[in-house]
Amino acid sequence: MTPPTTLFHALLRPSILQLLRATGYHGARSAAVDILTDLAARYLWELCHMTAVYASHNNDYPDDIDESLGGPTVVDVRMALQHVGALLPERPELEQEYDGVEDTRGVDEFIAWFDSHMSAEIRRVALDGIDDATNYLDALKQKHGRSDDDSKYVGTLLGKPTEHGDVLVEGGEVPTIQQWAEKRRAVTERKNARAMNGDAGDVDGEPGSRPSSSGLSSLGDRTIDHDMSDFV
Repeated sequence: MTPPTTLFHALLRPSILQLLRATGYHGARSAAVDILTDLAARYLWELCHMTAVYASHNNDYPDDIDESLGGPTVVDVRMALQHVGALLPERPELEQEYDGVEDTRGVDEFIAWFDSHMSAEIRRVALDGIDDATNYLDALKQKHGRSDDDSKYVGTLLGKPTEHGDVLVEGGEVPTIQQWAEKRRAVTERKNARAMNGDAGDVDGEPGSRPSSSGLSSLGDRTIDHDMSDFV
């Protein structure tokens, strides 16, 4: 099985090649492409990391809600983009308040780039002439697939995840693993409840909790030295 790092690197590598081709490069050494791919991966990781950091700092969650359930806002993403240099830095806040105009130059130029010739050229190279595709993977699937049937991609990174049904347990008293786990959990809870009440008896055929014997109680009036003398 391919390690995750190698797999993700292989998935990102075609995007780097498309960017180089759209920029005007028609050839590159494999080592140079690998370095650019690694730099792009590190840049994206830093962008996602800083988005999570700003989301945890800027958003106030109630005590009864897990912070991991909340998602980043547009402000968190904008601050992360500015942190990694994708957006131009804003003028000082005091200067913006004095002028009465919010500095949105960085966001405006970032949005305008998607309508630029360079962005259109990157999309053209990525889609490889398939206009109805929305991204590179869709274009690749339509190029190599003769039909719209995506059943062969089910369970892979290019398709929908496989929906597993109930796993039947053969030879047991319960038909599924889930019911077996629930039964074991119920037995454990009853044993704990009876142990708290001072009753260490059996529960539904399960042996009760008894302290493990060290074996010394079976010596009676004898001593360990007496038993060890038989082996001398």
